[in-house]
Amino acid sequence: MKFDFKLQHHAETVRAAQLTIGRQTLETPSLIMPAPALTVHDLALAEVKRSQIKGLSIDESIVSQNPGTETVRDLGGLHRFMAWDGLVIAKPGDFRHLPLVKKNHLTKDGVRFHDVKTGAVRLMTPQTVIESQTELQPDIMLMLSQTPSYYAPYDYVKKAVAINSAWAAAAVQKLTADSPALFGVMQGAGFAQLRKQSIEALAKMDFSGYVIGGLSDIDNDKEFDRILKLSVDLLPADKARMVVDIQSSAQLVSALKNGVDLIETSLPTHWGRYGKALTAQGLLPIKKARFAADPQPLAEDCHCPVCEQYSRAYLRHLLHMDNSVGPRLISQHNLWYLRKLVSQARLAIMHDQPITAIFENLI
Repeated sequence: MKFDFKLQHHAETVRAAQLTIGRQTLETPSLIMPAPALTVHDLALAEVKRSQIKGLSIDESIVSQNPGTETVRDLGGLHRFMAWDGLVIAKPGDFRHLPLVKKNHLTKDGVRFHDVKTGAVRLMTPQTVIESQTELQPDIMLMLSQTPSYYAPYDYVKKAVAINSAWAAAAVQKLTADSPALFGVMQGAGFAQLRKQSIEALAKMDFSGYVIGGLSDIDNDKEFDRILKLSVDLLPADKARMVVDIQSSAQLVSALKNGVDLIETSLPTHWGRYGKALTAQGLLPIKKARFAADPQPLAEDCHCPVCEQYSRAYLRHLLHMDNSVGPRLISQHNLWYLRKLVSQARLAIMHDQPITAIFENLI
């Protein structure tokens, strides 16, 4: 499959690029919404499309268990199965999603787990992950990665980096001329030298792009920003960059400021579940009594389908009645609005303008 990454503009640490995969073109920086079990939380994919989100990430370890790799393959692959014509990224998944075998579940060859359908013990290896992902027919695959806790001791992380590099080499060897693009995953937790070792090993394998791994359990936004910047400085400038599982608005802005191209986050739907609507004034807690008779849309400067039809008062009523439609509608708005902010950030980058002001009420 054709894969082309073209850097369009960069200034200091920020950058904008264009990613072409097959017949698809994606302008970056771009939001990627997690759809681990082939749907975004509480939303139909048609609703995600209306928000103009262009990319989804799925969890291969979940999909291979249910509905099963063969089922998706036989029904035409991920795009046809989900009726989704945008970008699809297949992730191997977090080991915590699997019913792991208690003894020696992690080996130098892969991860041992119980198959939920048969109860048999299976071994998930870098090779089997590539085989399964290839059958699913995504646009981009991520390698099976050994992700130690960010707070693990140095010796443990050093061993994990060595395993990660071995798994990377094994994954690359399974690629064919028809394989989807493959991204390598940098590890190293909070140790600069280990992250340098990790990316040096991966860079020799010439991946199509790189994921900055091992960030999701950092519980301090300043530390996240420090490690992300340190990691980005080690990456090849001419390759696509991705971060996954962004968990705060400050982390999202850090990813944009540090030149990340693909930013995976569930923040819009997370906010929506708690009745928080994204606006130019920040996050509005719509369930509060002050919105009970408010005729305004969620955001005055928004032209999403939700803002064009519903008032804050009506959405507050749905939340107050514990009606699931309320969080769903607010999530749709949040998807649209955050995608618009990221698009504005891209435009600012292209014109050498600062992006911080775009998000000043969000962090």
